[in-house]
Amino acid sequence: MESEQNLGTSLGTAPAGAADYVRQVESMAQACPAQPLSELAYGLDPAQRLDVYVPDRPRSDEGPLPVLIFFHGGAWVRGNRSWLKFMAPAVTSLPAIFVAGTYRLAPSARWPAQYTDVRDAIQCVHESIVEFGGDPGRVVVGGHSAGGHLAAMAVLRGEIPLVRACFPVSSSFDLRYGDVSPDSEEARVYRFLLSERSQDADASPILFAKGCRTPFHLSWGSADLARIIRTSNAMATALRETGCPVSTAIMQGARHFDTHLWLSDLAHPWYACLRAAFGDTSKPSQGMIPSDGPD
Repeated sequence: MESEQNLGTSLGTAPAGAADYVRQVESMAQACPAQPLSELAYGLDPAQRLDVYVPDRPRSDEGPLPVLIFFHGGAWVRGNRSWLKFMAPAVTSLPAIFVAGTYRLAPSARWPAQYTDVRDAIQCVHESIVEFGGDPGRVVVGGHSAGGHLAAMAVLRGEIPLVRACFPVSSSFDLRYGDVSPDSEEARVYRFLLSERSQDADASPILFAKGCRTPFHLSWGSADLARIIRTSNAMATALRETGCPVSTAIMQGARHFDTHLWLSDLAHPWYACLRAAFGDTSKPSQGMIPSDGPD
């Protein structure tokens, strides 16, 4: 595993609860019995890696498995695949293949490196997942926070193979924060992620919603960060206006990091939506997602 960048002032103001979240996901990773079957490299950088988890049960007579590719959060400046390991038991028990992805981090790699990494990672999975018993026609992509932002951008730019659906969790879809305090959380986008302030539009998925037909399932917490709630609602509206199938789920009482941690439980409604999105093999870009409703 690649080393995680420190949660320090050098990377700006982190949201409340960030340090506790990191401790929790790292503890959950250590306690999780699941182990990846394989590590895939989709580039030369050590950060360009994917962990592939497959169900234990044999599927010899049941056909290929659906696939969830999920990318970690961390405000584009921190994080690694271990932050996702705790999801593996729930996903593989569906059953489905779980691919935990990471990407090069800012500020050592500036935008659009994170986007191109996620784009290339999804392409890599599409080309190789058959080797692990996966169905390239039933792939769902998603991520928490920054990871969901990147997954959404990959789908909306249309530079990846068709996927069944996109499942961003507590993600920001409009990075045009403008004139913000240099000490604010939003300022980190300009300080660490973007090479130039003018790139904030290029890094905003909401501006690429037009013409999208891939189903989206947007989730966030009722006590999430204000920018997450605002841009998630705006993204849902933008997708609906363009005719894209979209559903939303508000996790009652959940703060920003809870929305990811709660996915350790297979009984969470998010997994019912995921199972529905996988659908069957006959319609690779038309996964069915339940109608809008709170988790």
